[in-house]
This record gives sequence, structure tokens and C-alpha cells, in this order.
Amino acid sequence: MKSMKVRIIAIALALAIIPALTVFGSGKKEVVSASKEAGLYGEAVKEAVQKLDKDAHQLTESTIVIHDNTEKIADSESLEDELRAMAEKMHIASDKLRHIAKQIHRHIAEVEELTKEAKAGKAEYKEPLDEIVEHLGKYAHILRGNHDLVHKILFRTPESHAKYADATHDSLHKAERIVEHLGKHAQELAEIIGVSIAKLPVKAQVFPEQYIRMYDKQGKLLRLAAQQVANEAHGHICVCSAIGFRVTQIAISQLWGQELPTKGQLKVSYHHPGKGHKDVFKYLLGPENVTYKKAGDPRHLTLAQHYTYVFVRKDTGATWKTQMKEGVIPERFFDLRYKVKGFLIGWHKKKPTKAKKVAFKIKFNKSINNILGMEASEIFEAVSQP
Repeated sequence: MKSMKVRIIAIALALAIIPALTVFGSGKKEVVSASKEAGLYGEAVKEAVQKLDKDAHQLTESTIVIHDNTEKIADSESLEDELRAMAEKMHIASDKLRHIAKQIHRHIAEVEELTKEAKAGKAEYKEPLDEIVEHLGKYAHILRGNHDLVHKILFRTPESHAKYADATHDSLHKAERIVEHLGKHAQELAEIIGVSIAKLPVKAQVFPEQYIRMYDKQGKLLRLAAQQVANEAHGHICVCSAIGFRVTQIAISQLWGQELPTKGQLKVSYHHPGKGHKDVFKYLLGPENVTYKKAGDPRHLTLAQHYTYVFVRKDTGATWKTQMKEGVIPERFFDLRYKVKGFLIGWHKKKPTKAKKVAFKIKFNKSINNILGMEASEIFEAVSQP
């Protein structure tokens, strides 16, 4: 009887042990599999962190170039005070950029330390990644806020210090690209880890660069950028201000050739009702040299009625008349202008859909890109290739 009890106990123990062994064995396989997966996961994370670190070092280098070169312009007593003041303003801004770049480095280092901790969770990664994106947004905001300033420095700096202005300008645009890369790589790392982080704010639209050279009435050479003129004359760049700038630029080329005019020597008459045209023409030519002649219906613009211009060189009487060509303004732009802008102005009461607003904005930006980016002969009639 005693031996029977012993056998029963032994069987019970065996039955208890078998499931435990099964669970243990299965668990061991899972641990091995998880360990292998974690290894692959860790390598992907480390690779992404390396990209962030490389970008951050490049951002710091570009920031230092801006800082050092603006200092050289600001400290040069041979330059005009206004130029030195602008350089000093950018130099101070670069100090803020350097501080932000250091913060970005610090948070990347935090992420790098987390890769060494096997038990680091998603929450631990999320916090420094969010901080990186937040600081990138601040950095980008400062760059955008000083975009026009850097271009003014570039155009007003004489040959003696041109290399410093060029280095500042090139580094600003390089820093813009690096910020985009950093934001992209931060998102990639977040996806690998499986966390959701804030997205880097979309940068403002940047259009092709164009500039006009002319002398002011005191004989000083002016180098005026399209976006700079649009911002100062009209408050922002738009289709009208871009056209006003570009057609004036080409008129100068047509009427002066390789020579440069003095401000006040060129006059224009035009038919477009937009304020951007008027503001830019008055800024570039002087109010006394700008004549608007009403034509057609301002709600329904046409190339023949509203995009024709007559420029006259006052000292010689030479005249250049031109009209914008088909295809520069994208198809359906005028229709969308009436539906979207027309509603805001009060031309009609039908509220445009969000899709129409987005479509108009895309065509609006495309128009500016075409006007500032296309060859002169592709934009206006009677303009030949240089």
C-alpha cells in the first residue's frame, strides 16, 4: 500500500514537471528568438543614430561658418556702417543657432546612450527625439527669419569682403538642407523604435533667385534680389510682384544691354490691376515713372489685356513693348483665382472647397517658380536668348 502511494506521488510529480519543462523549453526558444530580433533592431537603431550624429556635426560646422564670416564683415571698419550693422545682426543670430545646435547634439547623445541599454523602452527614446525636432524647428525659424538679411549682406558687400558674404550665404542654404535631413532621420529612427514624434514644420516656399543691378541717384551700385524687393515693396512675394520684378529686369537688359541704368531713367505703363505690380514698379523705378492704364475686367484676367507692358528709356527714348507668353501661368490658374481669391474679395458668394484652395496655392507657387526660373525668351514676347 505504501509502495502504491509512492508510485502515485511519483506520477503526480512527473505530470507536474512535464508542463513546467515544456513551458521552460518554449520560453528558452522565445528568449533566443527575441534576443536575435533585438540584435537586428539594435543595429538599425545604431545606424539611424549615426546618421543623426553626422547631420548634427555638419549643422554645427555650417553654423560656425556663418558666425565667423559675419564677424569678419561686422568688425571691418573699412565697410559702411549699415552693412556692418546687418552683419552684426546675423552674427548675433548665429550665436542662438550655435546654442540650439549644441542642444541637438546633447539630445542625440542621450539617444546614443539608450542604444547601449538593452531594457530601454519606447518612452525613453521618445523624449529626446521630440526635443531634437523641437530644436530643429527653432533653428529653422531663425534661418527663415534672417533669409532676406543674408541676401542683403550678399548683394551689398564689396569685392574686398565678398568671400565672407558668399560663405555666409552658402552656409545658410546648406544649414537649411541639413535641418531637413535631421528631421527626416529623426522620423526614421522613431519609426524603427515604434514611437510617434512631432514632425518638423514644413519650410517656407523658396523660389529661384533673380536680381537686378542698377545705380541709385547718388551713383551707388544696387544689387536687388526678387524676394527682397517683393518683401520690402509689397510685404511678401506673389505672382504680381514676381512679374513686376522680372519684366523690369528683362526690360533693363533689352534697353541697356551690358550697361546699367540709374534709378529714375526707366518708366513703364501697364494694365494689371494687382497691387503687387504697382508696389514693385514704384519701388524699382520711382512713383513718377509708373503709369497704370485700366483695361478689361479685373475679375477675369487675360494675357492680351492685363499682361502687356511698355518700357521707355527716358534718356534716349528707346521703347520696349512686351506681353507674357502662354504657359508661364499654369492652366486653370485664372479660374481658381476667381473662385478662391474672388470669394475673399467679394466677387461672388460661393465658398471655395479646401481642394480648390490647395490647388490654387500649388498653381500660385508654380507661377512664381516659372516667372523667376524660366528663361527670359520663354516668359515674354519679343525677348531673344542672350
